Amino acid sequence: MRMNPLAVQSGLVTEWRSSASAGKTLLRSAADFIDDVSPYNSSVAIARSLLALSTLLTFLLTPRGALFLSSPENPDGVVCDAATARWSLFCAAGGSSPLSLMIVVAVTLAVLSGYLPAVTAVPHWWVSWSLNIGSPVRDGGDQVAAVLTLLLVPLLLLDGRSNHWVRDGRWASRTWGARGTAWAMLVIIWIQAAVLYANAAIAKFAVVEWANGTALWYWIQDPSFRPPGPLVWLIEAAQGSLFGTVAVNYGVMALELFAAALFFVRPSIRTIALPVLLAFHLCIGVAFGLWSFFLSMAALLVLYLRVPRIDRTD
Repeated sequence: MRMNPLAVQSGLVTEWRSSASAGKTLLRSAADFIDDVSPYNSSVAIARSLLALSTLLTFLLTPRGALFLSSPENPDGVVCDAATARWSLFCAAGGSSPLSLMIVVAVTLAVLSGYLPAVTAVPHWWVSWSLNIGSPVRDGGDQVAAVLTLLLVPLLLLDGRSNHWVRDGRWASRTWGARGTAWAMLVIIWIQAAVLYANAAIAKFAVVEWANGTALWYWIQDPSFRPPGPLVWLIEAAQGSLFGTVAVNYGVMALELFAAALFFVRPSIRTIALPVLLAFHLCIGVAFGLWSFFLSMAALLVLYLRVPRIDRTD
């Protein structure tokens, strides 16, 4: 049976018009959301505070000789090989100098106070970037902090508030370009979070120890990351059964893939997932002592999953 070409053409036109109408409605809703909802809320304040706290505690609680470990290649304990290293705080002033410590403390305390976020944004990134590029023993938390503080700079330079803990009462009076740019930077942070988790999960599939379920066992054998005694017993007990091995090792990869997919789900699901992923990173912090990593990832998760709403007054 042959179909009427005119009927087919009419159907395609109707479907195209319906799709175009749906697209226009979506764009209109997005524009209305940007007009009504300010990204300058308590999520930004909490995230900035966690990042600053991570850097501050790293400097106050880590011995200088461990944070800036000297070696024949780096006798001063500071890595200054990169072309941009001369702009680093620690390559310029030294990793163990009192001046470096005073600058780090001053900048991070200024961020924690919340005052003048547009003024403290660049110094905060500079300190985080300097630690990531200058310390020979940097970890994933330092890398996340350096990237996240950089992505926050354009957002914060447009922040006209006197303190990042107060509500933005002038959002509606700002230009659409400023509002669009601010939200665009936040969306880029969301994309970065999804890519980070996706890469972390996918990369593990190529590692033999993760593929066969023994990765965690090897981690707890490393003296640098070996958990406290009771936790070692608990992890080893879990590794002693097939169910425990699957749940722990493959559960980590599944949770990371789930975190990456949260970019595409409804806000209500992201809100529910936030405490789950915070608990996941807290367990990593407790088990392996990676507290700077926990604080940096907690900051990223707050920006990624704590969804602002029109009726929110924070």
